[in-house]
Amino acid sequence: MKKILLCAALFVATISAVAQTEATTKDGKKVVLNSNGTWAYADGDCNLLTETKTYTGGKTMTSAKEPIKLFDDASAKTGVSLDAIKGSSSLILNFGRIERIAICINKNAPLNLEFTDGTKLVLKHMGELDCKGNFSCFLGEQMNTGKELGVLKSKKIKKVSIEYTDTENGAIKKFTKDYTLTADQGEKLSKIINCLSN
Repeated sequence: MKKILLCAALFVATISAVAQTEATTKDGKKVVLNSNGTWAYADGDCNLLTETKTYTGGKTMTSAKEPIKLFDDASAKTGVSLDAIKGSSSLILNFGRIERIAICINKNAPLNLEFTDGTKLVLKHMGELDCKGNFSCFLGEQMNTGKELGVLKSKKIKKVSIEYTDTENGAIKKFTKDYTLTADQGEKLSKIINCLSN
């Protein structure tokens, strides 16, 4: 009998060590704690915020269910649409222009992020020159941006500043556009980033 109880106890201990633990944060949000020290919001939030689509040939892609729109002004006609996509080895953030105007993003153009705690982070456009105004960056260990992804997973973005390039009187000029996230948008983006990067 003692051997049976000992085997049962070892079996339960082994399952507990491998399984994820669900916890509730101080502000009432449910999270899943992984054995490797990482965490993610509980599936309920992830299922509401992300979706996986299957394409012809069986290829799948997981992304935010809907983009977060950030506007230049109160008219809500100009600005960027922020999409988050789970790549094979990275998280992809793409800021695309809402309106169709020809302004460019240079290769390695900076994207400045300001967080609610006052800290800042600079990301670089990882594509070629883009004169549709689309800014893309890839975040993850294989892209040498794992540290930046860690910051994005642990903080909420308050403000985004993107450097654009345009021509004026035949000369190239650089200018920055700022976009402020509401508290709800910052919270939603933080959840999406955690859902797609775990």
